[in-house]
Amino acid sequence: MQQQIPETSGGLARASGVSQQTIAVLADEGLLDHVRTSNGIRLFVPGQAPKVKALIAARAVARGRRPPDQAAA
Repeated sequence: MQQQIPETSGGLARASGVSQQTIAVLADEGLLDHVRTSNGIRLFVPGQAPKVKALIAARAVARGRRPPDQAAA
């Protein structure tokens, strides 16, 4: 069984197409599975990029906007 390596906030941000600040806000709100190292770095469960994209899309719709993937349509 292969062990998955946790993602940093930068890696998750790049994979999701959002800023690291957005990742931090979602983590602080308890919406993303993560742990903090002793020096304060957030480490996220691998594969959460689709969840981040869904959360961002849901927030856009709740605010009466188009989700990011449909904004140019």
